[in-house]
Amino acid sequence: MRATSIHTSIRWLAVLSVLALLAVACGGADEEMDDAAAAQAQAQAAAAQAEADAAQAALAQAQADLEAAQATAAEAMEGDDAAQAELAAALAEAEAALDEAEMAAAEAMMAAEEAEAAAAEEAAATTMPEEEEVAEAGPFTYKLAIFSDPTTDNPWAYLDTEADVWNQYVLTPAIPTLYGSAFPSYTVVPNLAADVEPPLGSASGDNWVIDVNMRQGLVWSDGSPITANDVAFTFNAVKDLEMGGNWFSLLPLAREDDPATEENEGAEGLISVEAVDDYTVRYTWSSQPGLAQWQFGAAQAAVFSEAHWGPHVAASGDAGELYAVSGEGAPSGGSMVFDRREPGAFARSVANANANDQGAQTTSFSSGGVTFSGDVSWQVGDTSGEVIADSIAGPHAGDAIYSVYDTQDAAVLALRDGEVDFMLNPLGLQRGLQSTVLEAGDLDVIANSSNGFRYLAFNTRRFPGSDVAFRQAVACMIDKEFMATNVLQGVAIPLNSMVPPGNAFWANPELDAWCAGQSQEERLNSAVQILKDAGWTWDVEPQWNPDNRDVIPKGEGLRGPEGTEVAPMELLAPGPGYDPLRATYSLFIADWANDLGIPLTAEPTGFSVIVDRVFGPVDWDMYILGWGLTIFPDYVADFFDSRADSATAGGFNIPGYANPAFDEMADQLKAETDINEAAAIVRRMDAVLAEDAPYVILFTTPVLEAFRNTLEFPSTTTLDGLQNFSALPGAVNLAQ
Repeated sequence: MRATSIHTSIRWLAVLSVLALLAVACGGADEEMDDAAAAQAQAQAAAAQAEADAAQAALAQAQADLEAAQATAAEAMEGDDAAQAELAAALAEAEAALDEAEMAAAEAMMAAEEAEAAAAEEAAATTMPEEEEVAEAGPFTYKLAIFSDPTTDNPWAYLDTEADVWNQYVLTPAIPTLYGSAFPSYTVVPNLAADVEPPLGSASGDNWVIDVNMRQGLVWSDGSPITANDVAFTFNAVKDLEMGGNWFSLLPLAREDDPATEENEGAEGLISVEAVDDYTVRYTWSSQPGLAQWQFGAAQAAVFSEAHWGPHVAASGDAGELYAVSGEGAPSGGSMVFDRREPGAFARSVANANANDQGAQTTSFSSGGVTFSGDVSWQVGDTSGEVIADSIAGPHAGDAIYSVYDTQDAAVLALRDGEVDFMLNPLGLQRGLQSTVLEAGDLDVIANSSNGFRYLAFNTRRFPGSDVAFRQAVACMIDKEFMATNVLQGVAIPLNSMVPPGNAFWANPELDAWCAGQSQEERLNSAVQILKDAGWTWDVEPQWNPDNRDVIPKGEGLRGPEGTEVAPMELLAPGPGYDPLRATYSLFIADWANDLGIPLTAEPTGFSVIVDRVFGPVDWDMYILGWGLTIFPDYVADFFDSRADSATAGGFNIPGYANPAFDEMADQLKAETDINEAAAIVRRMDAVLAEDAPYVILFTTPVLEAFRNTLEFPSTTTLDGLQNFSALPGAVNLAQ
């Protein structure tokens, strides 16, 4: 009965919200512009804007109502599987109703914008709209929707403290590398390098030396040559300013052990990078580098212009000072030049008129091989397979504009109305909006396997997240199969491994989740036993009540082995407007934790706010976020090596996980030169992490992407979708 009551309440809550929004959104539908009166047009524009503002306010209330309903539902959730299934259906119906409300609000906003534009026309405005001005920059404007503001325009910062996917989308098309990943196969191919494959190098005394020949005649967007001096400058800037983040894996520095400490801080890596001459760069290593350090690391590191950035580096006392320098108009070695950004509105890049290899042809084969024909020609790998992509190097677009939208509903409406061409999102298109997109005859939706996951993280630096039994007990309570099937309606794919199944060579499908296959009663009993075995106690121990099929009583006064009571905790997660999947997951995790006696509250929080809260500071408890990943999974080391602690070293070990045995395996992976042995090491590391649970990997999803079918891409089939290549602003063209 309780589930039915909740169902009804949620349904009416959502329906009333939708009716309110529709009433506001449709209020001025029959109004007509008086073509003869500019004053009347202005008045109607103001009225439409007021209606849109009201619709937005009503939408915010609808979202708040849904969150409240979800929270109430989670509190009332019973162990009865049938009741949970009915609850899941109710939540799905409410979220669908909210989608309609969001669409109605977006339509109201569009109506306001159209009215304002008409009013401007009536007033004979002499200034051209922003979009018309930028459209003159080239043959066509590539218009993309993004869902969060880029937080920096500085490419050095993007690779360190601002490692944000929205920054990636906007900034990476300007960054050159010696080697890179071919689209769509991810095969390692030369960019600035003249050597077709990364040279292996040779021993030189106690060290290992690799010389790379660079192509001559390649230039920055300002026309100056790209040389070995730029490569060496980039390395020395990273080393001298002690940059962290992605730089740890891109340019892994050799480190000496500090004899004054018990820990071994020493690491094999790069000693120096120097220009032998203008077109030969020498990498000196402390020992022979492995695949992670060289072919998938330093060989693919970013290169920046010494002429432009050198004075800024020289004037910076630390990395933070350099990161404060704007990257607007900085020389590009890629297809696009970052132009400017308007926070809360848009970012813009323009075509690099001096882009290298314009008109060159690249062909990729199903067997993994790639051929290139331009000023130079080369072949990498096996080309015996079928052609899977064939492209002519651009840029073909005159510019790319990245417009910021608060919700996918608003972006879909803009897509249908021709305001954007591509929805750029690491989460892909929400499945519930797919039919809305396909109803328009000029739009397409594609699906690709994801190379990413969403996860729950614990702060292992402080109690109670520092206790492995606590983390294991929480992991045991999470029923991923129930969430994927009953709650998230088949949209999510349960995941246990650090490597998603789409990256098949490296994936570990044999890993099981904690308490896999158990009922909610069994999960509770198992979690209680895990804690008891580790010395945890309760004032009131949680019990399963078979008559009510619920946890009665819930746990109270949970204390660790030292007698410390668990204080109220926060679970930070994106809100339903950004990602309803993670928002919903957070409510269920909080409810299951409360059953166990953990006073955990789910806190809907902005994406960038979560990143700022957890990346450097240590005053957080738990969060849910996601990662977009690399093909070579050395991130398994980068995310959990104790020497890469985000709070002390600026790395990506955000939980602060510390395990000397794991660190040894991380060193082995970094040094491994055989790809099959590297895969075996990754699987062993994966198993250790599954046991220790600094992360609980939750799920992955297929990547659905929506775009205008007047666009032409070299291919639309690739692991992790076009978004992982920033939607190809340098290769996209108009269909012929």
